[in-house]
Amino acid sequence: MRNGPTKMSLGAAVRNIPALNRLVYLLTILALTTTHAAPGSWNDASRLATVQSLVEFHSFVIDKTAFIDTGDKVYIDGHFYSDKPPVPSVLGAVVYLPLYDAGIALHLGRSLPYYFITLLTVKLFWLLGTVAFFFLLKFTGLDSEKRLLASCALGIGSLYFSWSTTFNNHALAAAFLSIGFYFLIKARFEAKTALPLSIAALFLSLAGTADVPTGIFYVLFLLYVWRDARLRRGLVFYVLPLFVTVVPALACTYSIHHSILPVQIVGSYFQYPGSPWTQSSALSGIRANDAKSFLTYAVSALIGPKGFLLYNPILWIALWGLYRTIRRRDRFYYEAIVVAAGSSVLVLYYLVFTNDYSGWSYSIRWFVPLLPLLFFFLYPYFQTCDQRRGRQFCALFAVAVTIALVGAVDPWSHADLSEVPFIANIKELRLACAHACRLLEHSRSLN
Repeated sequence: MRNGPTKMSLGAAVRNIPALNRLVYLLTILALTTTHAAPGSWNDASRLATVQSLVEFHSFVIDKTAFIDTGDKVYIDGHFYSDKPPVPSVLGAVVYLPLYDAGIALHLGRSLPYYFITLLTVKLFWLLGTVAFFFLLKFTGLDSEKRLLASCALGIGSLYFSWSTTFNNHALAAAFLSIGFYFLIKARFEAKTALPLSIAALFLSLAGTADVPTGIFYVLFLLYVWRDARLRRGLVFYVLPLFVTVVPALACTYSIHHSILPVQIVGSYFQYPGSPWTQSSALSGIRANDAKSFLTYAVSALIGPKGFLLYNPILWIALWGLYRTIRRRDRFYYEAIVVAAGSSVLVLYYLVFTNDYSGWSYSIRWFVPLLPLLFFFLYPYFQTCDQRRGRQFCALFAVAVTIALVGAVDPWSHADLSEVPFIANIKELRLACAHACRLLEHSRSLN
C-alpha cells in the first residue's frame, strides 16, 4: 500500500525558503505597510518643501511651497530655505518629478507623493541596507540562519526600523553606512579591490552628505584604507566618488548662501520676524554645553526617558561584541577601532553641542546612523551562542521588536502626550483607534 504525500508543517515550509529570500519578503511587506503617508513634524515638512520647490519651481527657495509654515527653515537674502542638508530632498525630487508630471501633487496632510517619496528613498535604502548587512555578516563565518536573525535584529528590532517609516536623513544615512561598510569589507577580503572600494566610498560619502556628522566615518575609513597595503593601491578609487557626492552637495549649499558651511550652523539665519528660534537655546551646533550640563545630558540621552540604549536593547550585546573584538584583537580589530572612534566622535558632538534630546522624536534620532555599524559586532555573540543564549537573545529580540514597532507609529513622538516617547506613542495609537471606532460607528449609523 502506497503512503500518501507527507504533509509539511508551515514552519518547515518557511525554513525551506532560503534565508535571504525570507528576509527580502519580510522587509518588502513591512516597507509597503509601514510607510507613513503624511509629514509628522517640521523636520520632514522642511525637506518636503525643498522637494516641492525643486520640482515645481526649479529652486531651493521654499517661499511658494505648501510647507512654508515649517519652523525648520532659514532666512537668507529675503527668501526662506530649508535648514536641512539638500541631498535627501534631491533624491525625493527624483521620485516626485514623474508623479507631479502625472498630475499627482504634494500638499499638506496625507498624500500619495509623500508615501512614494518615503517608500522609494528612505524605505528602499532601509531594505537595501539590511540586505547588505546580511551579506556583510558572511565574512564573519556565521551560517545563514544566524545572519538572518542578526539582520532582523537590525532591520526590525532597532530604531533603524522606526525611523525608516518617515522621510528623514538619519535612517537614510544609516542605510548608506551599512552598504558602504559591506563593500569596504568586501574590498578587504576578496581579490578585486577597485570596484567594491569605489562603491564603498560612494555610499560612505553619501552618508556624510545626507547627515553631515556621519562624514567622520568616510574620513576614518580613509585612514583605514591607507594603512592596509593592498587597499592603499586602490586609494584613488576611494577618493574619486567624492566628485559625484560631496562636490555636488557643496555646490548646492554654496548656491544657497555662497558658502560651503551647512546653513544650520549659522545662527543669524534663524533670526527673522516670527522665528521660533529667536529666544531658543535648542539650535544644534551653535553653542557648547558646560561640563556639568554635558554629564547630566549624556546620562539622560543614553539611559533616560528617551535613552538610546534603552530603546535599542540589543545594542548592549553589540557594544559587548565591539569591546571583545578590540580587547582580543580579533579579525575585525581595525574595523572595530574605526567604528568605536567614529561613533564616539559623533555621539560626543551631539552631547556637547545640543541640549534638546533631538526635539520631538522617538529616542535620540541623531544616533540612528550608528546602528548598522555597531550591530555588526553582534557576530561574537552568535559565534559563541548555545541553546540558552539563543533563548535569551530571542526574548530580548521580542522586546526590541515591540519597542521598534511602537516607534513606527510615529517617530516624531508628541512630547505633549508624554515626555517618555514609548508612552506618548501608545497614547497616540489609542487615540487613533478611538477615532477610527467613532468613524466606523458614524458610518454605520448613516447606513
